[in-house]
Amino acid sequence: IKILLVIIFIIGILLRFYRLGDVPLGFHRDEAFLGYNAYSILLTGKDISGNFLPLHFKSFLYSPSGYSYLSIPFIKLFDLSPFSVRFASAFFGSLTILTTFFLTKQLFKDIRYKNHLSTASALLLSISPWHINLSRTATENTVVVFFITLAVLIYLLHFYSNKWYLLPLSFFCFFITLFIYQAPRVFLPFFIPLLTVLLNTKSKSTMFKIIIFFIGILLPLFIIFSSKDLSLRIRTVSIFATSETQLLIDEQIRTDGISKTGVFLTRLFHNKLSMYTQHFLENYFSHFSYNFLFSDKSLPERYRIPLVGLLYLLELPLLVVGIFRVVKEDRRSSIFLLGWIVIAPVGSALTFDDVPNIQRTLIIFPALSMLEAFGLIQILNFLKKNYWLKILGSFLTIVFAYNVSFYLHQYYTHAVRYRPWYRQDGYKKLVEEVNKYLVKYNKVIVTDRESAPTIFFLFYSLYPPDRFQQETKRTKMKDFDRIFFGRYEFSQEECPLRLIEKNGQLASTGEKDVLYVDSGLCKIPHNARVFSTIKRSDNSLAFFILAPF
Repeated sequence: IKILLVIIFIIGILLRFYRLGDVPLGFHRDEAFLGYNAYSILLTGKDISGNFLPLHFKSFLYSPSGYSYLSIPFIKLFDLSPFSVRFASAFFGSLTILTTFFLTKQLFKDIRYKNHLSTASALLLSISPWHINLSRTATENTVVVFFITLAVLIYLLHFYSNKWYLLPLSFFCFFITLFIYQAPRVFLPFFIPLLTVLLNTKSKSTMFKIIIFFIGILLPLFIIFSSKDLSLRIRTVSIFATSETQLLIDEQIRTDGISKTGVFLTRLFHNKLSMYTQHFLENYFSHFSYNFLFSDKSLPERYRIPLVGLLYLLELPLLVVGIFRVVKEDRRSSIFLLGWIVIAPVGSALTFDDVPNIQRTLIIFPALSMLEAFGLIQILNFLKKNYWLKILGSFLTIVFAYNVSFYLHQYYTHAVRYRPWYRQDGYKKLVEEVNKYLVKYNKVIVTDRESAPTIFFLFYSLYPPDRFQQETKRTKMKDFDRIFFGRYEFSQEECPLRLIEKNGQLASTGEKDVLYVDSGLCKIPHNARVFSTIKRSDNSLAFFILAPF
């Protein structure tokens, strides 16, 4: 078992680290924000906003800063690059394979085949497209899954050993996830009571758990949610922040008015409670749909792998059989695992953008892997019964191996050129080319048509954070996506350099001592010199670097 676990762990590491710096191709703005803020803290002790050791980044909609702190050692070792920024995600994603193994073994320690079950759950997580995809990008949720898995494991050790010091250690692991990613802020208030109620040692420890839960989880959440700034990200993506639901209510009320429906019935059927509930349930159940789990229709777009789902299709029978098997084997643990899965999409269902969302629901691991492991063990035992079933088992093994190979082919061959604009492909080359030509010009004006140009020029230029902090100290601009610094200016115009009609004649909008970056969708003015054309990996035009004659 130990040798097999080592092999599985090595496979998991290879799947998460191989070509980590250049696949997925492109570097998303969120990754750049996390990375450059970590670089800034490393060199100055402050984030790009000038705040000393912040728990939330003002420049990033007050998102938690935990991931950036965890990235600092790797940026120190490998310098600032996509590889070093993604390292923390791949590192903790790989460690989750081990914690899943030990968590499974501890949760089902009384089951005679617990070693095989633990190995199977580790294997299924190590080769999971869902978990691999996110582990290969600088995203906080892979780190959160590791710490939640570790917290549950420590709690189980406390449950079986009754060592009191393990309980606060478990809650500390839960606590730190609140400052890494947004999703645990909705997940933990439901998940921790489920864990403590099902796995409670003695009644005398109940009050101690309530106190820790209140101080370590509920109190920080109250402070966060009551703060206008700290709750900004949550409020901007909440279903209650979109006008879509209210517009639908108003439409229904107008129709009732035309039909002369009574006010009582109108208010009874068309109100915020019923409509927001419907919106929430629609979002919630979309996370369990075939399109989300087994096709390439999941969101956000930048994580899509063409023709590949989050789960392999053969995982469906494993999950179905596994649920029935675990309910039969261990009723309490089955309620815990199913409750884990049921709670996981709640936070995502309360949002309106990119739903169903693979990032916000990655918390579903490792419960998903454990249930599938039960199904795998049960099916393998069944297939061993006679010669023909063994042949069927060999065939299914080949099919499963084909599915894994197909996923890897799609990921490394097709996904790198699949809709690269969602991953801000082209910015690295743009920054290199602009900096090459900028020496002959006073400044450059760059379109923000693609996304957040400021952070990419900071990141790829390795711009000194202390200089940036000084240059933007007195700025009134709050939008860090396009804040000016040094000789870089950013424009909301798609084509900063273009021809306009002036006094009946065509004239250029540009100045001769200024370099311009237009979107690849712009028409090149006849009086402009194009220095460089930036293309994405699919050969589509991203930018023109040009200047007027």
